[in-house]
Amino acid sequence: MRVTKLKGKRVRKFDSLNEIPNSYGWGTRYKRDPLNGKLDYLTHPSRLAHNAENELPFGDCDDHAIYWCVALLKAGFASQTWFCIYQMEKEDGSLSGHAICVYKSASDGMYYWVDYPLPSCMDEFRDKWAYRSAETYNATPLCAGMIEVTEVKEDDTPVFGEITVLSL
Repeated sequence: MRVTKLKGKRVRKFDSLNEIPNSYGWGTRYKRDPLNGKLDYLTHPSRLAHNAENELPFGDCDDHAIYWCVALLKAGFASQTWFCIYQMEKEDGSLSGHAICVYKSASDGMYYWVDYPLPSCMDEFRDKWAYRSAETYNATPLCAGMIEVTEVKEDDTPVFGEITVLSL
């Protein structure tokens, strides 16, 4: 993230959940990492804020996930957020990786997972997110991990905390 950080640019404080995906075009400005994703990196939220504000190509799944984590915490919509990654097997046998955001709502205490559109509530316990997300890709999760974002620094750098590996 250090390489992509922009001085003076910040993720704005959103007034509603709808404003977050609206800011980045609801995933329509998806931008694959270089070398067809082989050079995988996590973009700093300040760069993502710049891209969103200027309607530029935004980023890939991990960029969307970290943007959600930071935006939710800054706006006070979440009491906790997790940057989540998992591997899945699709119906054709191919393997794929994906990243999403999971959070605990500050208003209702429920857990939600969010990809490119609006968050989806998990009526089950928190760790079912990998199954819910993989279902949208007609896939089965194979392994998954959660990294808590414990705080957001003044320059929008997320601070990572505990790592949880899920038993699927």
